[in-house]
Amino acid sequence: SRDGQFFSLTAGGTTLREVKPIYNPGMQNHKGGSTYPVMRHFGNKLCHHLMWETWVGPRTKGMEIDHVNGNMMDWSLSNLEEVTPEENRKRAKILRVLRSIGREPREMSREELLNIFKRYEFEDPAKRMEYEMSHHREN
Repeated sequence: SRDGQFFSLTAGGTTLREVKPIYNPGMQNHKGGSTYPVMRHFGNKLCHHLMWETWVGPRTKGMEIDHVNGNMMDWSLSNLEEVTPEENRKRAKILRVLRSIGREPREMSREELLNIFKRYEFEDPAKRMEYEMSHHREN
């Protein structure tokens, strides 16, 4: 479903049952987690990839699917966005800085997060945010 749940038809093909992911210890998470959730029932596909390909279509070659709010367990379509690998890494830095200053990205709106990502689009977000926070504390 678009809200990030996965279902499979029962053997008779008449009812749906929710399918839960398994965690594949061999797939390291580049955002600091140890593993990625995988849908074994759908050919060992990563949950966020399966969600994107089901509702949007094939991923563009060389692009990654980002969890906008940083919550790797939120597979809702509204939380996913196709970005370059560089943009994905930059966003991860921004989310780490937000958490370090006490702002939890999971509690922020998609629009607010996208505005923050856009604000630091052309510079190192960690350095800029640290500068802004230190300047804010001085005033």
